[in-house]
Amino acid sequence: MMNFLKSLFETPHFPEGARVNQLATNFIAGWTSPDQIDGRVLTQTREGVLVEWPRGGLRWVSPEALCLQA
Repeated sequence: MMNFLKSLFETPHFPEGARVNQLATNFIAGWTSPDQIDGRVLTQTREGVLVEWPRGGLRWVSPEALCLQA
């Protein structure tokens, strides 16, 4: 039980090469820009996750703003 509660407050970790999407940034409309879909994780540091987007190039993103693709 304690491990589960602890995991709720940990920063998510994404392995290199993982495919990710950025969570919706427009919560009112509930949509995400096409530039923020199907990114590939290059590395993760304390500053964030370096993601290569197919249309948007490279960008640092907060790990809390990403989700793994199924």
